[in-house]
Amino acid sequence: MDQFLNQTSGPLDGPETTRAYAAKIGRRLKGGEVIKLIADFGGGKTTFMQGLAAGAGSEDIVTSPSFTIRNDYKSQNFSLAHFDFYRLNDPGILKDMLAEAMADPLTVVVIEWANVVENVLPNDVVGLKFKTLGLNMREIYANHPKRFAYLFEEET
Repeated sequence: MDQFLNQTSGPLDGPETTRAYAAKIGRRLKGGEVIKLIADFGGGKTTFMQGLAAGAGSEDIVTSPSFTIRNDYKSQNFSLAHFDFYRLNDPGILKDMLAEAMADPLTVVVIEWANVVENVLPNDVVGLKFKTLGLNMREIYANHPKRFAYLFEEET
């Protein structure tokens, strides 16, 4: 079993700072990663996803998948599948769609409200928990397997 590491973003002052932090992670994605975004309503999940997709090289417009359950974004080397299970008590057949996306090494899967599908997720997901520090201030706590440390390394 992979050792898990904990890291923090430090205070992120406003949406642009959150997008910039996410873009750094997005530039390092390779495909095949599974990321859980854990936050309350208005916690910055969509803002983070906008930065992640931009950093990955996607030119698609990123919106919350709250009503559509899944949005897909293309980058040059892989796609991003963004799921939101908030409105579901049971994922039903969407569980199969999620499993298929996670099995594709050329897809990065990002999940909001993952507690609904926790039993489908692999053990080695990247968990990002958003903490509100103030009106526009956030801090993101990352809990991830050591093998995904490349996503969070400091830039030199």
